[in-house]
This record gives sequence, C-alpha cells and structure tokens, in this order.
Amino acid sequence: MLHMVAVATYSFLSCYLLQEQIPVPVYHPTPSQTRLATQLTEEEQIRIAQRIGLIQHLPKGVYDPGRDGSEKKIRECVICMMDFVYGDPIRFLPCMHIYHLDCIDDWLMRSFTCPSCMEPVDAALLSSYETN
Repeated sequence: MLHMVAVATYSFLSCYLLQEQIPVPVYHPTPSQTRLATQLTEEEQIRIAQRIGLIQHLPKGVYDPGRDGSEKKIRECVICMMDFVYGDPIRFLPCMHIYHLDCIDDWLMRSFTCPSCMEPVDAALLSSYETN
C-alpha cells in the first residue's frame, strides 16, 4: 500500500512539474524575426551565441551621478525612457553612450547598433580585438 501511495505521489508531482515548465527563451535571429530557442537553426544558434559573447565583453558598471558634476550628464536611458537611479546596473557602448544593462542587452540581441547614434557596436568591438 505504501508503495502505491509513493507511486501516486510521484505521478502527481511529475504531472505538476510538467505543467509548471520553465519557459523557453525567445530570440531574434534578425531584428524582424522572433522565435523560440527550440525553433532556431544551428546557424542561428551559433550567431546568437557569438552575439551574446560580444555583448558580455562590453564594459558594465553602476550608475553614479556623483562622480561627474557635469550638468550635461546623461540622466535617462533612451531605450526605456526611465531616469537612471544611483546604483542601477549600466552598460557602456564603444561610442560612450550608456544604458540600463537589461535594456541595452535586449536591444543588442535584436540590433547591434547604438540606439542613440546608430554606430555599429560589433565593428568597434572587433577592431579592439585586432589591436590587442
């Protein structure tokens, strides 16, 4: 009897866990396409992995308006249009524009250009690798 209860409990938990599946990530193989990770071709998976690797090499930091007393200091992320708050995680692009870390990482997964000046980010990254 105890064995039957254990099997029934296991079956219930298995069904419950299957219903509570972890969502499959969504990627953008091109700016106009959106697909689940399970629907990507091998070539698209490689390109996305390379893009993630390049994004991870961009410098990141924490927003601190007190370090620069300039009145012209950027105070707003142009992607989400929210003001930067002290301690917000930020990422710097080679063109020196800054954005919230999550905002720019999501943007760069779709388009590898700066949303402010439209400068290609990958060209600057690749040239920095060639000079090092």
